[in-house]
Amino acid sequence: MPTALRRLLDQRAQPLPPTLRTVLLAVSAAGVVVASVWAWQSSGLSADDIEWLPILVAFGVAAPASLVLKALEFRVAAQVAGQQPGPRRSLEVAVVSSAANLLPLPGSLIVTVQSLSADGTTYGRAIAASAVPGLAWLGITGLVGGAAIGIEGTLWLAVVVVVVGLGAAVAAALLFRSTAPSEGRAGLAAAIIAVEAGWLGISALRLGLAVSALGVSIEPTQAVALSVAGALTVAIGFFPGGLGVREALIAALSPLIGLPFDTGILLGTLDRVVWLAFLALAALVLSVSSRRIS
Repeated sequence: MPTALRRLLDQRAQPLPPTLRTVLLAVSAAGVVVASVWAWQSSGLSADDIEWLPILVAFGVAAPASLVLKALEFRVAAQVAGQQPGPRRSLEVAVVSSAANLLPLPGSLIVTVQSLSADGTTYGRAIAASAVPGLAWLGITGLVGGAAIGIEGTLWLAVVVVVVGLGAAVAAALLFRSTAPSEGRAGLAAAIIAVEAGWLGISALRLGLAVSALGVSIEPTQAVALSVAGALTVAIGFFPGGLGVREALIAALSPLIGLPFDTGILLGTLDRVVWLAFLALAALVLSVSSRRIS
C-alpha cells in the first residue's frame, strides 16, 4: 500500500507544461474576476457596507498565522524525512511554496519535495514525507469539517466528506509509518496533528473574518464546514493554488450550510486577496532581509 501511494504521489508531483499552467492561470483568474463582479452586483452590497476591522485582523493576524503554520508544516515534513531545518529555512520554503501555488510554476508539493531533496533526502522519501502533513490535513479537515456539515443539516454530504477524510487519514498513517524515523515517532505524529489542526482552525478563522467583512453573521460550525473547500483543492493540481476551484467549492457549499451563494463567491475571493497581499509583503521582507544577511 505505501508503494502504491508513493507511485501516485510521484505522478501528482509532476508539473504540467508551463504553457498549459499559464493558460489555466489566466482562465481561472478571469473566471474568478467575472464571478466576483456578478456576485457583488447580485448581493446588493456597496463599499459602505464593507467592515474593515475583520479585514485588518485577517491581514495582521490570520495571514501571518497561516504563514507560520506553513513553515511548521514544512518543518514536520522535513522531520519525517530525518532532517532538522532551522526557522529561517522553513519560512523561506513556506513563502516560496505558497507563491509557487499561485504562479505558472511547480506547485507547493513540488517545491517542498525539491527543498527536501536539496537538503539531502532521496527523491522517493522526500515525496512521501511531503505528503504526510497534507494527507493529515485532509484527514482532520474531512473528519471535523464533515461533522460540521452534518450539524448544519446536509447529512449525505457530511458522510461523503467524513469517508474521504478517513481515507486520507489512513493514507497519512501508512506513509508516516513507512517513512518517519523510529526514534521520537510519537512526538512527531503529535506535532503533525497539532499543526494540521491549527491549519483547520486558522482556515475557519480566515473565512469567518471574510464573511464578517461582508456584514454577514456566521456560526463557527459554518466556518469550519467551509474549510472543507480549501482542503479538497489540495488534491487538485491542475489549477494554480486551486484558483477558481476553491472559490467555486466555497460558493457551492454555502447554500448547503445556510449562506447565500453570492456571499460564498465573495468571501472566497476576499480571503484570497487578503492572503495574496500579505504573501507579497512577506516575500518582500524576506528578500530584503536575505540581501542584508548576504
